[in-house]
Amino acid sequence: MKISVKDVTKSTLSNSDGVQLQSAIDSALAADDQVSLSFHDVHTISSSFLNSSLGNIIDKYGFDILSKIKIIDYTSTIATFLKNYIADLKALSTN
Repeated sequence: MKISVKDVTKSTLSNSDGVQLQSAIDSALAADDQVSLSFHDVHTISSSFLNSSLGNIIDKYGFDILSKIKIIDYTSTIATFLKNYIADLKALSTN
């Protein structure tokens, strides 16, 4: 199932936007084994947004869930931010 971040949220900066994305991801995971998460036309994201979306998904299902979520249609800035965010979460979870 494909989820377009831009179709689910008005922005990618707030916790409430992140919760909307988390809900969409949860529903997609319940309906399908694989989720494609499109960041098409998204140029910036905040830590608050990620904490309330991917962070909550990882808290709920564990890091292994990331093998079922494919990030697509992203800029290099988004890719770097996501990579660093997930690395930081992993580092925090081992402490």
